[in-house]
Amino acid sequence: MRKGLALCVLVLSIVVLSACDITAQLEKDGWVPFSHKKEIEEKPIHYVSLGDSLTEGVGDEKDQGGYVGRLATEMQHWDGVASVTVTNAAKKGRRSDQLLTQLESGELDETLKNADIITLTIGGNDIMKIVKAHMQSLDKGDFDNELPLYKERYEKIFHLVREQNKKVPIIAIGVYNPFTVYTRDVGQTDMIMKQYNEAMQQIIEQHNHYAIFVPINDLFISNENKVYHDDYFHPNAKGYRLMEERIVTTIAQQDLYTLSSGNLDMKENSDDEK
Repeated sequence: MRKGLALCVLVLSIVVLSACDITAQLEKDGWVPFSHKKEIEEKPIHYVSLGDSLTEGVGDEKDQGGYVGRLATEMQHWDGVASVTVTNAAKKGRRSDQLLTQLESGELDETLKNADIITLTIGGNDIMKIVKAHMQSLDKGDFDNELPLYKERYEKIFHLVREQNKKVPIIAIGVYNPFTVYTRDVGQTDMIMKQYNEAMQQIIEQHNHYAIFVPINDLFISNENKVYHDDYFHPNAKGYRLMEERIVTTIAQQDLYTLSSGNLDMKENSDDEK
């Protein structure tokens, strides 16, 4: 019995010491524990958005800037925010290889260095390129062959951003399946979207407290909730509002204070102030 108790104490001690070591390392890297919250000084916030048409806001009939414009408005209610300036560097039709080219050119280096928060959507056009190239004989194997290449590009995109800004919170948003608008029998396309989303999430989660993944696939299943634009591919105003709400909810769950190294936080009564 004593040997068993001694072993338990030893194991517990090792666990506690290991946890202390991990916490110490995280704090050294700039991580701010929730329990150590301090008053945040308000300052102008630079919000940078990267990617494709979802970030550009294509389909928003209310011309409010898609999810980016709505998120920028929401940020006005956050602690630490005096004002918000948005740099939207996204472009309709952009694929991951094209975003890589944009980042490698250096044109966004200063913008990224000065960013206080970044959002990213990329991958939908990579998938559609495969669809268009194999329209007559589309097979899941075509997507399986391209997925490793996409993952490689996605991770490189992440590292290029980090080269310019080590600690800026990166909010990476997933892809959804627009084929559900046309038929309930979507074949293997749901599995394809799932694999691409999982690949993105895995890469993002490797980079812990300074980046989060936001899934949105469930928001765009069919058009029963009237979330698609007239092109039945991009979100409409309602769709973008749901995206923004999902982003805010996910950020809140992850704790914005920790995610931003103590530079930003969500006010508990922000809903009451709107």
